[in-house]
Amino acid sequence: MASRARRAASSSSSQSSSEVVVDNGSLKKDARYTWRGHDVHYERSGDVNAAKHVVFLHGFGVGTFHYRAQLEELADAGACVWALDLCGQGDSWPRDDDAVKELHAQGFQYSIDTWRDQVDHFLRDVVGRSSYVAGNSLGGYLATYVSATSPELVRGLILMNATPFWAFVPNDENSLAYRLAPWKGSLPVPKWVSTPFKAYWDSFRSAENVSGLLGLVYASKSRIDDDLVRRIIAPTDNPNALSAFCSVVWSPKSKMSFDDMLTRLAASDIPIALVYGKEDPWVVPLWGQRLKRAVSRADYYEISPGGHCPAHECPASTNSIIDQWTTYCEAGCVGAPPSGSSDGSGRLIQGNPRNIFEKIDAFRASMG
Repeated sequence: MASRARRAASSSSSQSSSEVVVDNGSLKKDARYTWRGHDVHYERSGDVNAAKHVVFLHGFGVGTFHYRAQLEELADAGACVWALDLCGQGDSWPRDDDAVKELHAQGFQYSIDTWRDQVDHFLRDVVGRSSYVAGNSLGGYLATYVSATSPELVRGLILMNATPFWAFVPNDENSLAYRLAPWKGSLPVPKWVSTPFKAYWDSFRSAENVSGLLGLVYASKSRIDDDLVRRIIAPTDNPNALSAFCSVVWSPKSKMSFDDMLTRLAASDIPIALVYGKEDPWVVPLWGQRLKRAVSRADYYEISPGGHCPAHECPASTNSIIDQWTTYCEAGCVGAPPSGSSDGSGRLIQGNPRNIFEKIDAFRASMG
């Protein structure tokens, strides 16, 4: 979007931002605020007085840049669109060396519960109104978690190939696995953890490896370009990146299980849409079908061809579904939900099992 001449900037001890009036008259904002010692980055596009606010939560290892198409196109359609960088991801990092020392003293964890608290704060104190919360992969897990624990902040939930699991160490302090875990992700990182991780850190974050990993989960390889790879690698240059990564790997699971989150959502009145890439080899359709069985009122949209990151890989289809579906919700969810994307690649489905593995999984679920 081309910018007009007027620019505005504001800053305070807790927030700073730059704002640009774009050619459709809406406001585009790139901003930061302080939360638990972190200089947190987010983007906002569109009129802050819009009726619809949509907040996007990214997957692991990416950031707000993964939602560039949503920040532009959904704002053009009349929504106010937000995208947040989670702490230790994207462009959200400890603000200075003193903050790092304080985080070490606190035993800060880059855990799923820390991120849940960050998203809750962002919705409550930065966005400041009930919003549609959309998440991909890890972001989908977090969107589900926040919707289950703080439903007053969520106008509607949009899950895009949400991962149904996160972390390895149990959260139950009485469990044997928890007690046997030699470290629970609390900063500072012990040397016996950081040293072996550091040995392969550069190869792990290399352009070749990042491109290879993306190639495993994207159905449309044309969406994997040098710019995407560069943006994914850039945050790993932060001096705190290795410590954050180690903490992520070792921090415990969420206090509430994903199944318990779905049970809460099933008892709530929050509208839910599943927007899933059919060809995702990680979060395969079986997981979307399970979620649909757990919350039967959810509207299940399947995009094909589409992989693990439909918002980035299939932006036109994803945006069409989100725009239509949120408009449907704003009208009170009266009548049938939208049938699919305007380009025909995303369609509303029942989520019934198709292959033998899905049928076995559905049968086992029916047997209790």
